[in-house]
Amino acid sequence: MTQEKSQVTCMDDLLGFGRFQHFQIWVLQTLLAIYGAFDFLHMYFIVSDASEWNCEDSSYEKCDVDGTVCGGTKVLYNTTDENYLFSINIQYDWVCDKSLRGASVITATVVGSLINTLIFGQLGDVLGRVKVVYITNVTFIVFRVASFYVTDYYYLFLFLSAAATSFFPVGVRVGYTLVAEYCNETGRRYAFISGWVWWVFGGCMLPFIAMWLNDWYVFGMITTLLNIVLFVLYPWVPESPRFLITKKDYEGAAKVIATIRKTNRDPEIENLEEVLKNMNEGEEGDTDLGIISLVKDKSLRKLFISMAVLYVVNDFFYFAGQLNSANLAGNMFVNFSLLSLTELPSVFIGQYCIDRFGRRWSHLFFMAGATAMFLVNVIIVNQPGTDYTVLVVSLLAKGLGNICWFVMWVQSIEAFPTCVRNSGINLCTCLSILVSMAAPFFLKLGEINQILPYAGFVLLGIMGMVAAFLVPETKGTTLPESGEQLAALYRHMKFFELRPWNRPMAAKQEKCVDTKS
Repeated sequence: MTQEKSQVTCMDDLLGFGRFQHFQIWVLQTLLAIYGAFDFLHMYFIVSDASEWNCEDSSYEKCDVDGTVCGGTKVLYNTTDENYLFSINIQYDWVCDKSLRGASVITATVVGSLINTLIFGQLGDVLGRVKVVYITNVTFIVFRVASFYVTDYYYLFLFLSAAATSFFPVGVRVGYTLVAEYCNETGRRYAFISGWVWWVFGGCMLPFIAMWLNDWYVFGMITTLLNIVLFVLYPWVPESPRFLITKKDYEGAAKVIATIRKTNRDPEIENLEEVLKNMNEGEEGDTDLGIISLVKDKSLRKLFISMAVLYVVNDFFYFAGQLNSANLAGNMFVNFSLLSLTELPSVFIGQYCIDRFGRRWSHLFFMAGATAMFLVNVIIVNQPGTDYTVLVVSLLAKGLGNICWFVMWVQSIEAFPTCVRNSGINLCTCLSILVSMAAPFFLKLGEINQILPYAGFVLLGIMGMVAAFLVPETKGTTLPESGEQLAALYRHMKFFELRPWNRPMAAKQEKCVDTKS
């Protein structure tokens, strides 16, 4: 069946939202989210520090001046402690002079994330979204499993732990971009919500899996090998048609869109390849920009700088907030799960606010709220009897920060043009990783004065507020395909306008064509 009358057709109209998108959102993206949470967070437990330990022979000092632990006698760990977990740190007695080895492993994974992002991140805009998702998945599984068999050799373990950081963040974020690019505006709303909810589910379940298994090796192997399931889905995951169009592969894009429309039982469009060619060649501006355009192009440069600052602030809030669970009063596993659970309402609150008040003002408001919570902790953290108050305020701060992260993710998908979407997001990620490398040691400042970590969060929050104010509103727009469409957003931007989406701007963001059958 073909369309029987002329109609205006845009990419969102061509793709629609039906059974194909539902499969990609609720199956592919669900697995990406859960496995991504596992792969990102499981190292925190694998190298977690022992909460309580003593020497078998109490006549010896725990840490001798020459670096010897317990005078060379056996180290005893309190296995009845609620925070006990048989981690690598306990197996190899990483205490005293070796007490920072666990934090160093975490830092090594952050360095690895940076290198893998530099290697694979830009390939999403060169090789394609699907290839990068599966290449990063393979490298993750191989290097992570290999690392578990060389733990006797600390520096080799450190290297392989760093190398096994390709799937998250790169693979997962490219996969999220892929799913969003399959969808129209309605579908993207479901994709944003679903990806977030299942990420939270993975983050909440992980600490209890670690507590239940109570063995770092079994825990690490299970949470790694689960990624093999993703290979089963490969035949049903085509390349993004938006990406193919930017590479002028109109035949490939037409086949994917035809498959999508057939799966969704939408009418067939005749001469689809020609329609796509006319659509792309009619775009204002270049739809195949290179990574260097993020610096050379004025609009892209402004967006890149603002989003880079936001990624730095929001990723640091998230990363340090998870690590800080061990410093909070109570059960480490429960605290970690609670910190993850604070993300669940974030997606619904965030989606409601960005639909009603727009992305820009919502981001600014919640960034200010998170900063205010950290400021409260600066004031009360050294006061006696405030342990649980600090915990509650920290949970509130993380909840507000999670909303910021959700809004930022929506903005980065909706603002960066298709041809540099992955490059822009991953370069922002690289910068955030550079700063996040300091997170484990940043939290150690609390051992000097508990105010210091929270004061640092306040300073970062102020930077985030400024950056959020400078990002253009993307509510009511379609995904930009060219630099000119992004420039149109900046030209129409008024800093103190509350509802810019009420002005007609759609024509500036998406080029439509008439199709006849």
